[in-house]
Amino acid sequence: MAKSRAFPTLQEIEKKLGYKVDSLDYPNKNTDCFYLDLRQVPEKFEEYERRIHRKDKRTTSERALLKLGLVHPQTAGSDENTVSLTRKTNACLYNHTVDIHLGCGFHLGLLATNQEALDTLSVAQLRQNTSGDSTPSLFRLPREIRDKIYDFALAKGNWQIEDVDDFNRCNFVRSIGDPSGFYFPLSSKVTALGVSRQMRQEALPFAYRRTLFHLDDMDDLVKLLVAVGKVGRDNIEMVELAWKSRADSEFKWDEDPNSHDSSLLLPTLHAARCIQLLKQCKRLHSLRLYLERDLITDISPDDFKAHPGIKELCSLRGIKMVRICDFGHEPVDGQSLAKWLREKMESSTEEEESGT
Repeated sequence: MAKSRAFPTLQEIEKKLGYKVDSLDYPNKNTDCFYLDLRQVPEKFEEYERRIHRKDKRTTSERALLKLGLVHPQTAGSDENTVSLTRKTNACLYNHTVDIHLGCGFHLGLLATNQEALDTLSVAQLRQNTSGDSTPSLFRLPREIRDKIYDFALAKGNWQIEDVDDFNRCNFVRSIGDPSGFYFPLSSKVTALGVSRQMRQEALPFAYRRTLFHLDDMDDLVKLLVAVGKVGRDNIEMVELAWKSRADSEFKWDEDPNSHDSSLLLPTLHAARCIQLLKQCKRLHSLRLYLERDLITDISPDDFKAHPGIKELCSLRGIKMVRICDFGHEPVDGQSLAKWLREKMESSTEEEESGT
């Protein structure tokens, strides 16, 4: 009678696979963790995985993961702006953690699939070397002259997300791997950005300064300001933002679907991250906020001013022009709470401390 082959040990399996086989005991329950659309990962993560993703969608080749080194922790970026990818397990769909750290103390922890991790790392491994570019006559001019040409030649533009799912799946996940923002696909209409690496590097700041960014959701702004990298945050000047959050609404509904407290309609989940990133937009001088009109007219002033999200907004100071409208684009600056909020945001910290 033939002898049955002994079942390999865990150590032998891991050696053959080339990586550690971890348990599903992640993400860390002591820290907030989110999916790429910024929905919060539920506490019963393993149960959620089984319920939502019954059909295994993992089609990414293990060879591709091994080739890019994704079976081991990877870090992209430099200085204070880094993105770390770590493979935690091979037992579920979301088997990678993505930790985004920016110099302002900003941290965002995400879960990613094999394919999402590969997309992130594929951009992270690109290089921004401009030394191989040819030297056309434009680059023989002094840099100050070239900057004036970019400033004059680049037309004003508008930017907004046409398809949120497509942005999450393509632009956001790939741009995470490039904390500099060099490869973020700002606009195909700005032809100067596609001429050469050197021209892109020089013209990109001016393209951001000439672009009005319209965001229909706070979650989208957080993703945008992460995706555009340092060059985007350093140069964005104009933003229109709807002060609401899909992820926050879903989270609050799960917590208490029967609540009718109007203050709960004001977003909280990503408010601090949103303002933290806006504060890094040092050139930001124009901000148009869209709020639910009923929240401004019906909520008590004390509840409005004490709300954590509103407190975060009030910490964003020194904006040259703040306009507040309802979701129908009608101005509500005349409302006392809207006027109070606008004055807070337009005032500087020095004015607040001096009482002027």
